[in-house]
Amino acid sequence: QVSLQCMEMVAEEALDIGPNPGFCYVNETFTAIQEGKPSPTVENNFFLTLVPIHGYQSDMFVTQFPFVNRPFDDRQQTHDEMKRQLTKSGQAGWTFIDLLSDFALLLYLCKFLDVSQDMPKICESVKDREVLLDDGYKIIISSMAGMDGSY
Repeated sequence: QVSLQCMEMVAEEALDIGPNPGFCYVNETFTAIQEGKPSPTVENNFFLTLVPIHGYQSDMFVTQFPFVNRPFDDRQQTHDEMKRQLTKSGQAGWTFIDLLSDFALLLYLCKFLDVSQDMPKICESVKDREVLLDDGYKIIISSMAGMDGSY
């Protein structure tokens, strides 16, 4: 996140884009003072502010399915991983739709189901739990995961 000072300087058009992407260039009509001396450039890191990272736990969504772009995670997005997640349905208070409410899993399903016909209906059930997921989708997804008859 950039500092308020940086945003003010941009608003005043005091900073320009130059050939070196690591630096902001100071417009000739302005003067930047660094270490008591005028400077034609300011390093980008000078304008950065530290922002704390806060974890968030959703009451509506789960994050158990492997992410596609995590090289440190040795799990891959596969039908077996989908089965591992969805077989928890009916256990420890999990429902099928609870376990389906995983962003990475929904993206994975987009590879196999129609994005314009099937996924909007599935996502509507994920978003609004009052909208029941059609049994046909439960059967299709369960079959894809190799858990026939287990939804």
